[in-house]
Amino acid sequence: MPLQQDAVVKVPRVPRLRRIIGFLVIVMAGMAGSFLAGSYIKSPQSATLDSINTPIKVTATVERRTLASTLIIPGSMTPGTSVGIAASVPPGTERAVITRMLVAVGDTLKPGTIVATVSGRPLIVISTSVPLYRDLKDGDNGQDVSALQNWLQSIGYRPNMTGIFDKSTQESVAALYRDVDQSAPKSDDKKAMVRWREFVQIPGDEGSVTSIAASGAVLTDDLLVATAQTAPDVAVGRASITQAEALTVGQAVALEASGYSAQGVIQSIGVFDQGNPEKGTLPGMDIIASVPDDPNKPKPGQPVSVSVKEPVQETLAVPLTAIKQDDIGTYVTVPSSKKDAGEDTSAERIDVTVTGQRDGWAALAETSKLEPGTTVDVS
Repeated sequence: MPLQQDAVVKVPRVPRLRRIIGFLVIVMAGMAGSFLAGSYIKSPQSATLDSINTPIKVTATVERRTLASTLIIPGSMTPGTSVGIAASVPPGTERAVITRMLVAVGDTLKPGTIVATVSGRPLIVISTSVPLYRDLKDGDNGQDVSALQNWLQSIGYRPNMTGIFDKSTQESVAALYRDVDQSAPKSDDKKAMVRWREFVQIPGDEGSVTSIAASGAVLTDDLLVATAQTAPDVAVGRASITQAEALTVGQAVALEASGYSAQGVIQSIGVFDQGNPEKGTLPGMDIIASVPDDPNKPKPGQPVSVSVKEPVQETLAVPLTAIKQDDIGTYVTVPSSKKDAGEDTSAERIDVTVTGQRDGWAALAETSKLEPGTTVDVS
């Protein structure tokens, strides 16, 4: 009986291509699963970075505080308005020469003062309601004559108030010249007359001499004999919009400098100026304050601070960092309480008036749109 051989089980052969494709499918599925898992699972480091990039909204609440409103505005002493005192070339002369200077720097010019003689003729300060504009001779009449007669009477002479350049007026003019050691000009008929170019009128009728030409000087084209300051020195400070809003014309201010303290009054508040960084000028509004006459006051150009101190009072207040400014004015923003699809809407703008500041807080004028507890943005 022949021996039986063991049966052989044969596994069907799988084509090589199928095995390769199956392997690739398994690998691709694994990669896709890893990617999807990674998109939903973040490491602690990644979560930390995301939180850093998320903006944090900082807010504060409106409070009612007791603040002493004190504004300190740095400034400097500034000279008042000055005018030039100019002469003319007298008739019969070829040029204007200072033959005698009769005032000095610091002297006060007032009506009737003789400033100098130019090529032998005087230059006299006058104050008339109608400035002289022509030479006046016997028989001339008009408003300028009446104004001259009024002025002569105001300084002690006695012309008749006729509006005519008559004998009494001529005698008063001659007396005026005589009192300043000069002779009055004469017309062709040998009567006293007025040469209007021998008189000078200055704004405000008085001024302080700030510069003079030297005796013997030949005047140049501008014929400038002297300059006079016709307005007192003032303190000028550059305030921010917020500071300027808390100030008013006529408000009392304290003026302080090294070894100097005085009281002044705000004369004007200028318009906003962009400033000039190249010249070191800050943006803001110029505050001009009067300065009392005092021999110890700072000289023009020296620093002086302008400060305003108001009585202590309870007022609405917010941190200074909550105050915002634009071309329209000063305001704060209040976070909107409305939501739109989970997103905050834009904050509400509320215009405010800052009345003072201290210790990082801004005092606000009362407004129905803000009350203690109202949330405002500070960043």
